Amino acid sequence: MITLENVTVTVKPDDAVLLDNVSATLNAPTTAIIGENGSGKSTLAKVLAGLLDYTGSAKIQDIEVATGRKQLARRVGMIIANAAAQVIMPSVAEDIELSLRHLPKDQRQATLDAVLAEHDLTELADRPALSLSSGQLQRLALASVLATRPDVLIADEPTTMLDARYAKLVGEQLFASSNRQLILITHDLQLAAKCQDIIWIHDAAIAHRGPDAICAYLEHIG
Repeated sequence: MITLENVTVTVKPDDAVLLDNVSATLNAPTTAIIGENGSGKSTLAKVLAGLLDYTGSAKIQDIEVATGRKQLARRVGMIIANAAAQVIMPSVAEDIELSLRHLPKDQRQATLDAVLAEHDLTELADRPALSLSSGQLQRLALASVLATRPDVLIADEPTTMLDARYAKLVGEQLFASSNRQLILITHDLQLAAKCQDIIWIHDAAIAHRGPDAICAYLEHIG
């Protein structure tokens, strides 16, 4: 469960408000966060991932994000739109192996093989990561994050740079497990509609929440 209480994010030098007193409890297995560019969606994602300072309280499983980053390191995973900025190791296998470094050595190879197979990356295991297509890179980034078995997966525009085929594959993988909580930040309203809870953020605050949030958003943008 995620709880937000009066979460506010401001940035220098002009003290621009990126999130303004956002309060909510996110306890659905899948939650979509929608809204226009610059509305605050990605800011909220970065707060939950421990990447931005904030005032107020943001808790994941009763752990305050600002002071519990080490405790949350393997409980919370994040994937972003630009997978090339997230994949850091030379080859496909090495990038996933990095996520498995917490496992005993005698378990790593079998786990690596299983992760590669699960994400249809076995034949690409030895390929240079940056030689992959955008879709393949996104699948690798997602595989590397999910290899840690996070309790919470934050996906910030995970299908934005993908064609229809890879967007479908990544979307299916995002919803494949009921053992984690998914927070999905997206402009893809069809993907958002698959979530059990939907939040529309507008002007740094929650404008609407619930099953009709997409309709309210569409009416707003005309």
